[in-house]
Amino acid sequence: MKEIDWLTMLAYQQELHHLSRALLTQNQKQNLTASERELLARLFLEPEESTPLALSRSTGMKKEAVSRCLKSLFEKECIQKEKHPHDERSYTLSLTEVGRLELKRSYGAILQPLYDLRRSMGDDFDILFELIRTANTTIDKVRR
Repeated sequence: MKEIDWLTMLAYQQELHHLSRALLTQNQKQNLTASERELLARLFLEPEESTPLALSRSTGMKKEAVSRCLKSLFEKECIQKEKHPHDERSYTLSLTEVGRLELKRSYGAILQPLYDLRRSMGDDFDILFELIRTANTTIDKVRR
């Protein structure tokens, strides 16, 4: 594989940032931050990974950031805490009905640009996300 100079890599990084910003709607009034939405989505999609430490690991967020988001989500009544059955020092988390409704409302607006992109790209969209999935898996392996 040919080496790429840092200017080319910087341009690639900017393209990724541009895509991320374009897919996140900025004009929608949201009750949740992007990080709070991510944690709610993880709790919904992966309920077995419901401890703060598991959420930190699965999202790549620092434990302190996860704690701040969880505190906010608890105050917004989007999540509930239960003592961990095997470790009294820890707790598990689950979505409340408020959290489920907020997640659905929030993602309805957030996902629309992604649906639009898929319609525009056709089969290339699936190829793009298969490559992104491979890249994420590779990055996760390197981090461990």
